[in-house]
Amino acid sequence: MEAPVVATGGRLLAPLAATASRALVKKLTFRWAVSHRVRARTEFQCDWKVYRKWLKTITIDELSNPIVEIQGTLANRLDEALCASGTHWSDPTDHLSRALRLVELTYPAIAATIGDADRAQLCESWAQQRDATVRKVLYELAGPDAAFSAQDLAQVLRQRSAARRTVRLQAFNTDEAALRSYLERIHMPNVPSGSVVVLQGDFGSGKSEVAETWHRACINELAMGDIAPIPVWFNASAMTGMSLENALDAQTGHAWRRGQGASITIDGLDEIEPATAQALLDASRVLAKTYTSIRVLLTSRPGILTPTTDEEQAIDLLSASDALDLVEAIGGERRETWRWTTDMRETVRRPFFALAAGIMLASGSVPDGEADLIRNLVEHALATGAERQAVTSSTTRGVLEKLAVRLTHSGRDGLSFSDRQVARSSRLVADGPQGSVIFSLPIFQHWFAAQAILAGDVPPEDIVATRQSFVRWRWAAAVAVMSLTDDSQIDELLGTWVSGNPGAAAWIIREAFSGRGNFHTDADGSLDAISSRRRILRALRTWTNGLGPFAPGLLPDSLVHGPVGLGVAVSGRCINIAFAEPSPKSDYVTELPEGIHPLSWGSISKPAWIPWMCGGVPRGSAWPWTMTRELIARETLKKLSNDPHLGTSDGIWTQERRFDLSRVLLRRGRQSLDPLPADEVRTRAVELFESLGGNRKSSVTFNLGGSYSGAELEDLILSIDTNRPSVIASPLPQPDLNPPPPSSWIWEWYSQQRIMEFEVAVYSRACKAYDEALDNAFARLGWSMSSSILAPFGVVMRLNLNDDDSERRLRDRWGSISLSLTRVPMALLPELAPTDPEPIWSTDRRVVISRSEVSLETAYFSWVLERIGSWLQMQERELIGGLSWSTTIANQMSKVRPACDIAAKWLYDDLKKTGLGEGTFPQLR
Repeated sequence: MEAPVVATGGRLLAPLAATASRALVKKLTFRWAVSHRVRARTEFQCDWKVYRKWLKTITIDELSNPIVEIQGTLANRLDEALCASGTHWSDPTDHLSRALRLVELTYPAIAATIGDADRAQLCESWAQQRDATVRKVLYELAGPDAAFSAQDLAQVLRQRSAARRTVRLQAFNTDEAALRSYLERIHMPNVPSGSVVVLQGDFGSGKSEVAETWHRACINELAMGDIAPIPVWFNASAMTGMSLENALDAQTGHAWRRGQGASITIDGLDEIEPATAQALLDASRVLAKTYTSIRVLLTSRPGILTPTTDEEQAIDLLSASDALDLVEAIGGERRETWRWTTDMRETVRRPFFALAAGIMLASGSVPDGEADLIRNLVEHALATGAERQAVTSSTTRGVLEKLAVRLTHSGRDGLSFSDRQVARSSRLVADGPQGSVIFSLPIFQHWFAAQAILAGDVPPEDIVATRQSFVRWRWAAAVAVMSLTDDSQIDELLGTWVSGNPGAAAWIIREAFSGRGNFHTDADGSLDAISSRRRILRALRTWTNGLGPFAPGLLPDSLVHGPVGLGVAVSGRCINIAFAEPSPKSDYVTELPEGIHPLSWGSISKPAWIPWMCGGVPRGSAWPWTMTRELIARETLKKLSNDPHLGTSDGIWTQERRFDLSRVLLRRGRQSLDPLPADEVRTRAVELFESLGGNRKSSVTFNLGGSYSGAELEDLILSIDTNRPSVIASPLPQPDLNPPPPSSWIWEWYSQQRIMEFEVAVYSRACKAYDEALDNAFARLGWSMSSSILAPFGVVMRLNLNDDDSERRLRDRWGSISLSLTRVPMALLPELAPTDPEPIWSTDRRVVISRSEVSLETAYFSWVLERIGSWLQMQERELIGGLSWSTTIANQMSKVRPACDIAAKWLYDDLKKTGLGEGTFPQLR
């Protein structure tokens, strides 16, 4: 029966329209016969006299129209007539659905009364299908207070849900059926009645699909009975300017207020202003506690909202195998994943990127990272269908680039009325607040913003000028640079960013190119010797100057300390680099003579050549910049472990280094905090310095450990002569258990009280050491060091107690004690400091510690992080990464330089987030 329906476009009564219309208008007996047939099929009461009058109003044109277009109108008219009749028709909450059922039964009744059995059967088949489109039209006609049955409303909501998912999957050139196995495995969040849940996940983690799955489960609950809450879906970007209650009224009417309640989904809070997003969360909390049967699910990236521990639910990433299955669902059998780096494999654990990778594999391409996935996905979407005009029409493209720039800058479109209509015609945008427009997917905004960068409409130096600008532009920047193919343009863009902020530049380079690795194919071709020499010198010099005081120890001394003569030999995609000796007056690069390589130290040629490195270069045209970033990242761990000169000449880094040197000179244990006689230290330092011939560049290594330069010995002597101390002492508290336990660890020499005193002192100095390093060695990286967003910061700590606070219960089998801690902006420290009895503060009020039961840690630190997150939002600061607290062992007294050891770990965590660090953590020597 379905084929004739399709063939006639749903015009079921069109062949009988003239006959039926005359009969309905002129023949009372015909109307009685139709109503008799309908009444026999109806289980509810109706004023049949009003129904027969309504039959008389049906026109020939209405009978000729497709059912999906006209039945909603007919049902609405019938419902209005029955409601106006003065009967109790409007008492049931589903009277509009009943009117639609009467209309559906009317069609086969008309055909049967005329005597067309085949047509009657066809109409009956249609009536049984209970078409969703008809219900959608009727729902739109009647408005939010439509008196629908639960089943009819569920059908409308399912259709809307399917449409949303279709739009989201459109860019991937796939549909829901192809992804059924993935969608069926989605783990739904638990959202009890009266509660609010914030589903958090990074860009591309599938938040919208998880929320959609939960929304559909709520629809199914509604379809099973009228008492279930009404499922409601909101896009956060469309809610600006109205309260949550008014938005509910606009979409559902007032039924939710009368006890039925609502299951509310608000998707995409990370796509609106943080303050507005937080206001929606607060409004959701109030709503859930004020009205009956309200539950709310919100989705956002981490760092935007400040949910409580009970409210927060993190989205689960795909397992490695499920991610590859999803890639294959789109990409078929063309798997090239064996070449992917660890970063790339981790990336596709987010469903969005797995789908994007599948698209690329299906076309025979291999994605090189997240930025590459964004670029290729958007370009795939713009290559087909109506979306093609977004790039082929200069007008449309110009408007979309303007929109992307303004949204990225300020979050507002700033478009004229006519430009908004142009943007809407592209089908890449959605309606925003107050008549504005936004991109339907963030990746479209990133891509068009990248085109604006490439066109010169956005000064590249502005992107790395401030943290706020970088956070907004970073993905567009990564897409822009990887879209370039001209070497000189790549060098110009990356050179600008490395000079502006090397930390931000490292992040962009890593995201744009890290997925490529060093595996070469024939398609990569050989390097051009002349341009390669010039490019590698430019990259090395730019990185060296960009890093400034942090460069020593990361790059060769020849680069750091002056002009350099660079010799470069090129063979295929391999290079061999050496430095000329002596140093020239200005930088130059030349072809490296044969026979110079890392295994030949020195040469008879003039100038002499000092070999540096030899090997293959990374894939891609940006190889000089990616190679240098990788070289630096491999050296930062070693530098932080060995370089004691990251602060000021008399700061924490220098103080701890001098005290350690003094201990070694007197052959004291490197964990000892006992005061040292200054005159003995000086005498030994003078003897040793003289044995080095007074050479500041010489170094000496001690059996106790540690290597020290002649410069450090001379500086120690000068410090003693200048300050004339009687002893050289550590400011940290000394052990107080005397005698210490036999065969014990150093931390067992401290009582619980003394450990707390030690920890506040050492962490206070660690905060100062971080500040020093940021102002000195890390000055050129500045705001790209992620912890700097909290600076100046202090620390709140809790000494973890078990069943009781006895020494025995505090310590584990190694005698150590655990601490939980997090860093806190100094502006918030008085508010967030623990109020437990007898907290201990550092002398500078920068660190505080208290005792705490282990079971209370999570609640306390979750509250602290929530408050910090709110404060950052008020300051309009956005983290690169998230906030966290940690548990560690109170064993800093075992470290050679305890405060600097802590600060070095903080610094290294920051470096790793930018792409300038590889490995575990620094271990100061």
